[in-house]
Amino acid sequence: MAHLKVTVPENSQNILGIVTINAPLEKVFEAYTKEDLFAIWWCRGNPMKVYYFDCKDGGSWHVAEQSEDGNEYEFTGCFHEVAKNRRIVQTFEFLGMPERGHVMLEKAEFVAIAEHRTEIHTHSTAMSQEDRDGMVASGMESGWRQSVEALGKLLESDN
Repeated sequence: MAHLKVTVPENSQNILGIVTINAPLEKVFEAYTKEDLFAIWWCRGNPMKVYYFDCKDGGSWHVAEQSEDGNEYEFTGCFHEVAKNRRIVQTFEFLGMPERGHVMLEKAEFVAIAEHRTEIHTHSTAMSQEDRDGMVASGMESGWRQSVEALGKLLESDN
């Protein structure tokens, strides 16, 4: 079963996470970088509208979650680096804020810890500590955990 550990350091703009999943690194990386797989798990497993998803250095993405409460929640970002089976560096922005510009810079590093077990080490940095705290207060961890569970459901059944 996929597992998420989140750390929110005091007096910091960072959110740190470790995802552990019982799937080979290559399959996990593919689930992050292939639009059809990404659309299955990323928005907590809820239906997702993909406006565009160009997962490459300099590419960008824009998606909308179709949530169970009937609302649509839009997210966007730019890919700074996509190093196959090693690392993704990107921005992340929730478009439901009253104003734009509350962007996070995120780095995800993919580590094979066994043949069929992968860890993803994430480091997200907000523009300010206030932005980071707002993200945490919004229920970010619960949504992230649901997405990790959906990723596990997608990938772990194959092992």
